[in-house]
Amino acid sequence: MSMTQNFSLLRQEAEKLQKPVSEEDVQNMSPHEVRQLIQELQIHQVELEMQNHQMHLATQELEAATRKYQDLYHHAPFGYVTLDEHGIIEEVNAKGNQLLEATRDRLVARRFSQFIHPDSLDAYYGFFRNVLLSDKPQTIELQLLAGNTRTFYAQVEGLLLRRPNDTDQCRLAFVDVTERKEAHQELFNKETLLSAVINNSLNAIQVLKAVRNAQGQLIDFEWVLLNRTAEVFLDYTQQQLGKKRLSEVLPGLMAEPVFSRLVEVVEREQPTTFAAHLPWQKQDRWINCVAVKLEDGLVLTSEDVTQQRIANERLQESQLLVKKMAEAMPDFLYVEDLQLGRNVYNNRNFLHFLGYTDQDITGHPRQLLDTLYHQEDAHLLFGRHNRYKEVPDGQFLEYMVRIKDKQGDWRSIHFRETVFKRGANGIPIQLVGTAQDLTEKLRAEQKLRQMHKTISAILESLPIIIWRIDAKGCILESMGSGLQRLGYQDHELEGKFITDVNPSIVPNIASVLAGNSDIFLGESEVNGQKVYKQNYFVYDPETKDGIGFCLDVTEQKTAEAEVLHRNMVLDQLLQHLPLVLAVLDLQGNYQEIRGAGLRAVGIEDNALKGKSLYEVFPHLKANIQDILDGQVKTFTASFTHQGKEVYFQNFGFLDKEKQLGIAFGIDITNVHETQEKLVMEKEFSENLLETHINGIVAFDKDLNVTAWNKAMEEITGYPKAKVLGKSAQSFLAKGKQSGLKQNLKRVLKGSLVTMRHLPFLPQDKSFEVNLAPLFGPNKEVAGVLGVVWDVTAQKAKQKAETQFELSQQKAVMEAVLATQNEERKRIAEALHNSLAQLLYAAKLNLEELQTEVSDGSTFLKPLSRVSGFLEDAIKETRTLAHELIPRALQDLGLKSALKDLATRLTSRSLSIQCIVTGFDAPTDYALETHIFRFVQELLNNIMKHAQATEALVQVVDQGRKVRIRVEDNGKGMTTQQIKDSNAKGMGLKTLKSRVHLLQGHLTIDSSGTEGTTVTIEIPTK
Repeated sequence: MSMTQNFSLLRQEAEKLQKPVSEEDVQNMSPHEVRQLIQELQIHQVELEMQNHQMHLATQELEAATRKYQDLYHHAPFGYVTLDEHGIIEEVNAKGNQLLEATRDRLVARRFSQFIHPDSLDAYYGFFRNVLLSDKPQTIELQLLAGNTRTFYAQVEGLLLRRPNDTDQCRLAFVDVTERKEAHQELFNKETLLSAVINNSLNAIQVLKAVRNAQGQLIDFEWVLLNRTAEVFLDYTQQQLGKKRLSEVLPGLMAEPVFSRLVEVVEREQPTTFAAHLPWQKQDRWINCVAVKLEDGLVLTSEDVTQQRIANERLQESQLLVKKMAEAMPDFLYVEDLQLGRNVYNNRNFLHFLGYTDQDITGHPRQLLDTLYHQEDAHLLFGRHNRYKEVPDGQFLEYMVRIKDKQGDWRSIHFRETVFKRGANGIPIQLVGTAQDLTEKLRAEQKLRQMHKTISAILESLPIIIWRIDAKGCILESMGSGLQRLGYQDHELEGKFITDVNPSIVPNIASVLAGNSDIFLGESEVNGQKVYKQNYFVYDPETKDGIGFCLDVTEQKTAEAEVLHRNMVLDQLLQHLPLVLAVLDLQGNYQEIRGAGLRAVGIEDNALKGKSLYEVFPHLKANIQDILDGQVKTFTASFTHQGKEVYFQNFGFLDKEKQLGIAFGIDITNVHETQEKLVMEKEFSENLLETHINGIVAFDKDLNVTAWNKAMEEITGYPKAKVLGKSAQSFLAKGKQSGLKQNLKRVLKGSLVTMRHLPFLPQDKSFEVNLAPLFGPNKEVAGVLGVVWDVTAQKAKQKAETQFELSQQKAVMEAVLATQNEERKRIAEALHNSLAQLLYAAKLNLEELQTEVSDGSTFLKPLSRVSGFLEDAIKETRTLAHELIPRALQDLGLKSALKDLATRLTSRSLSIQCIVTGFDAPTDYALETHIFRFVQELLNNIMKHAQATEALVQVVDQGRKVRIRVEDNGKGMTTQQIKDSNAKGMGLKTLKSRVHLLQGHLTIDSSGTEGTTVTIEIPTK
């Protein structure tokens, strides 16, 4: 209620209390009293106006304070809610809406307890009761519900508001303390975790407080806190150490320099790490310590490493022993870390052993070493981590790896390794092994094996005998496959005298045993055949023995005789046949050239010796160069001699041992002339066959194709290469083989056969085929000759004449249709521009007349009926004009026109679906007009006669033809009805004639009960 309203109420109350002043009282008053009364009234009026002004100012101040209070209330950073004495929300500020995620309308008049989490309800009720019973603020922490899903922690403060003459209120202020709550919980968890870590730590942790003298100098430490590990190490509990100092329990930590470092930690706040040696309980103890300042003291963390130190000392002694042993080993000892991929220990520098210096090594030495493995052996080292997964402890793996030294030589290194250390998952992580250089040993063994192998191979493969004969001529050793040629086995002659084996060589053996060396040819006879041995003997002065070996050269002697015979035969051939033998060096110069073929062209034997072939016969350069390059080559070459072309067939190869080219040539001039004559005759026959206007095909007695000219290729599309030599049955379908085969067999019996077609001829053309027998030299039937005439043009001419007659009829029909279209267009324009406009004008005048007639007039209903008739007439006129000339067909093409027609003819009783494939753009307007009229006529017949509820129109552009298919689910037509349809006015007679003139075809399919399907196919090309 405003202040102005309050003043009005006060005035009304004052008027009620005022004593009325009558006219008689006024007349009885003296003028002085009247003036005095007026003066008092005026003074009283001024006082009232001043009071009114003061009250007005007070009102403005009060309203400003109220607005400020409301602004503070509603925009405070805390949520405020005002509750009545029952806990129902009467007011809430904006922050309260935000925290509770609800609008004011959803909060007011609801109990605040509805927004308290169930876990905090009991605490809230107790808190609310305390607020109502106390004049002091009450504080509590509660879980509140925000919206329907989120819960948050809030610090809530409640204050009782007492109102005179009204019920008390409770004002709650709350703020979201979720983050603080979570921080407190996290801090508590961390403190708990820290306490657990400290108490369960394997290291001793002690918190010490500094003890200072009167001058403030740090002189000692006292215990504040220590964990269980420290109690065990000191053998004191924390209660026992409560009154003791560090100097009493651990005097070793008070000695220098340890105590000075502890003082620096406290005074300078510098953490320190150190190791301390403490005599403790008659034992020497070593501890590693870390000291960190904490207030006026420090935290000392220590680890007892006494056992570790003792173990390290023992380990160092063992390592020293192992190191000395490893350094004394001739082999390489190493420990390899499979995870790092490098050695962690080597007794000697392996790269230095391979000849590499420190200057050759960039980066880690292993990087260089990994590049020196032989590519065939590298997998043995790089794949070890996989192989050792299955190797049990104590089992060794051995392998040989080739490694390249600095000189580029491969050194054979023998590796022997086993698992040295495994990881937590049992997988090997370190190997220990030795590496031994076996290069020289392997080379010596290889050399020895090779020598033994060579000698064994020589003795087994070559006809050689090794002899050792003592000074008396006794055979001490005899071996070799050459003994078998003499009829002996290895060692069979040992103990016999050489003079008994072959007396012919006794003088030579005597010369050798006298201290000489001798080479001689021995001859003997075995089984009636001469055997020749080339002997090499030397004298051994140490043993006084004669050592020798002999080589069976019988085959060589035989070969020499064979070569002499062959050379004689070759000379005879070169002398009497048209052959040429040429021997050339690598530069193409003749070393030898002879033969009767050379003399036939006027060149004597070796007349060209020393000359270059490239100059004498330059046209042979390319082929001869290939031969000199190592190719084996056969080629034909020609040159002109005395005006006549002379041809040579040549064969050449390179004698790689002597580095000479060998070439033979034979004069084939007569053969070449005969071949050319035959080729010319064959080409004449083939040209005659190929250029023949008709197709010609020939078969042998086995019905294989022997001739197939170009005309046949063009007619059938089969290339000659695919057909020649093939059976006719191979390229004919199985169903078409029997007829042709029977006719060919008739011809092979001597008959003449005329056919209109062959199975392999094109189906789209017309042919006449005459088959006649081919006779051999002895007048026997050797095959079949077929001549194929293409009579397609003759039949096409006949067809063209028929087509011309149809085109004349089509032209007449198109002229009639064009005239009809023009007349339709004229009538449609008249209906649209004249009749439709007049009907529309009449409708507008009628509607104007309707507005002038009063509602209760008897003319209103007839006028409405007439207006409806005019509307129907306008629609019917537009429909009739559209059907006469479909604008969609002219403007958008056939597809849109047919879909528009189906849409317009669809009604509640008949649903028409139209599917058009192709005709995406207007093409042949005349053809599209015919198709549109056909569909329009068929749909009209369905609407008039079929009694159908559904119809489907399909128009498909198939490229060479257009298919129109119209189906309905009406009552259908019987066969007799289809035949008599022309007499029943269904328009099918005209439709059929128009389709026929377009050279199309119309079919009607109807069962008489299940609808009718009309299909029209019209050729477009």
